[in-house]
Amino acid sequence: MVETIQENGLWHVTLAETDLVKQADLNPDDFKQDFSFFKYKTRPVIISHTYGQHLVVSMDGREDADLIQLMNSFSKVVEYNPFCKYNLRIPKGEKSQILLTYEWDKINPNKRFYELGDKPNISDLVRI
Repeated sequence: MVETIQENGLWHVTLAETDLVKQADLNPDDFKQDFSFFKYKTRPVIISHTYGQHLVVSMDGREDADLIQLMNSFSKVVEYNPFCKYNLRIPKGEKSQILLTYEWDKINPNKRFYELGDKPNISDLVRI
């Protein structure tokens, strides 16, 4: 199993969705595509990815069985596990949206963990 990457090195959300369905056996009916993100069971999911090095997946809502299933499925596709999770605060006008976020890092997860600890828009950082 390995993620399908475009020639320009991007893992577009449509390719990520296809990989999650084909390689991790998720139900294709649970996805809805948008231009820069997809929805999994009606919840927005945002990914940032550098092939073979780093993956960040953020999902709207609370940590529940659906979120855990999706994160485990990403691990199956990229073939390594996340090293941390946290709440990412995204400013939206007067309010801020909080996204549950998991990170995978094959290069230097210890360094990345300490970098995340210094960011003001991150809370509840936990090492996995």
